[in-house]
Amino acid sequence: MIHIAICDDEKYFRLWEERLVLEYMEKHQYSYTIDTYTSGREMLDMADISGKYDIIFLDINMEEMDGLETARHIRQISGKVFIVFVTAYITYVLEGYKVNAVRYLLKEEHSLENALKECLDAVIAQMDAEKKIYEIYFPNGKKSVSIDALLYVESRLHKVLFFIMDEGIKEYYKYGRLDEVEQELKSYGFIRIHQSYLVNIKYVKNVERYTASLENGTALGISKKYYKDIEKAFIIRKGEL
Repeated sequence: MIHIAICDDEKYFRLWEERLVLEYMEKHQYSYTIDTYTSGREMLDMADISGKYDIIFLDINMEEMDGLETARHIRQISGKVFIVFVTAYITYVLEGYKVNAVRYLLKEEHSLENALKECLDAVIAQMDAEKKIYEIYFPNGKKSVSIDALLYVESRLHKVLFFIMDEGIKEYYKYGRLDEVEQELKSYGFIRIHQSYLVNIKYVKNVERYTASLENGTALGISKKYYKDIEKAFIIRKGEL
């Protein structure tokens, strides 16, 4: 079941977005719910954002509480929900990165329909990827890990260390080679940035000066050999979502 909210104070666009989302869901035969709200304040007052929605389409220019402020409140409650800004202006893109908005859709009649469909394609593909499980055989037994919970992998001496997000960052290790793990995880969005590091591209917040900054504040070195690869992957990632 995919739970979606649409928050827009303009009735015309709110109804249009709702129709486009409904048509997409019906076409792909997804189970879904769609709730609509006329303001950010109404949505925050009426909805349990922490677990109710998977995707929120949010207008930026709303009275009383604009979309950016609404998104900041949402992020204080939930870091998992996908926020998509729908706006008539492109000037807020940099602000949107601060609340981890996955995409901007412009309110243009000739482009909104296709842009919204492409956005849903990308977001739902990522949601599906997050459900995938990776089995790791540690010295004390097998552990099934959600791909979405695996932040990065490090090679240290003869060990491969897995940094997993589980009420903080937990560290597990096994004996082996990072090259082998890279082959197992490359199809899930993991990319080599150094002889010693393999990262989940989803959690790379910034790439600069041979350093990859991750969403949790971890900074990992990028070797010259891999810099162009991670830079390209990061740009593509930002363009897709």
